[in-house]
Amino acid sequence: MILAALVLPLEGPARPDPDGWRGLVYGMLKEIDPELHAAQSNPFSLGLGGAEGQWWVRIGLLDEGLYARLSPRLFGLVGQSVKVKAPFRVQAVLQEEHPWAGVSTYSRLFQGQASASLGLHFASPTFFRRKGNSYPLPEPKLVFDSLTQRWNAFAPVKVPPELAETWERATITRFQGHTQAIRPNPDERGVGFVGRVVYHLPAAKPTEAQWMQALGRFAFYAGVGAKTSLGFGRVRGFDPMRKEKSANGRLEAEDSSSLATPQDPGA
Repeated sequence: MILAALVLPLEGPARPDPDGWRGLVYGMLKEIDPELHAAQSNPFSLGLGGAEGQWWVRIGLLDEGLYARLSPRLFGLVGQSVKVKAPFRVQAVLQEEHPWAGVSTYSRLFQGQASASLGLHFASPTFFRRKGNSYPLPEPKLVFDSLTQRWNAFAPVKVPPELAETWERATITRFQGHTQAIRPNPDERGVGFVGRVVYHLPAAKPTEAQWMQALGRFAFYAGVGAKTSLGFGRVRGFDPMRKEKSANGRLEAEDSSSLATPQDPGA
């Protein structure tokens, strides 16, 4: 069962619009598989980034059948001009050679060291729904419940139900980041989190640690939290033993400004 994160480098006059690109993907999805289009859990995540003249859009695919049918359409856009609220020329479709591109399988996510500590970099604003409002704190149970829900919707092997109690034991051993004002919808304002978090599972059994790491690797493709199809919750893992700081002494998120409200001074 293949997972993929495809990055499309773009030439265009402005930063890509999340709602427009989500609509493009949904349109393709409706054509190739109406059942997936109507599914309760989104089979894809969206990411946006880059800088003036070097924009990119990232599409994470969680279903092998979707990858087989959608990727040829995306590769067919190379060299073409696509109007998504503004005209963009698709320069390439990358499955590697970009830090946010990659291809894996669900079984391969279990490979590697089964450590009881997991580092996650929340590179775009991440939030959860709580009583109709945005909740910006990446608490262990919220993060792993979010990943479990999307994993169970598409993976061939489900997360053992007893792990729901395991995530309640998980703790945070490092937290470096900040909240950021967001606008998930034109008529909605909220708050998200960007930064780096190290999670730890005390007295972890080998199976628990293995699932923790697999879900952490899955986050790279699925995203975490709400509105991942609009570019929120873009996440990737990092080595929790390494401490990397930006020039001003704090860890910053990458390309998060595209989802910030205009009033946010960090936008």
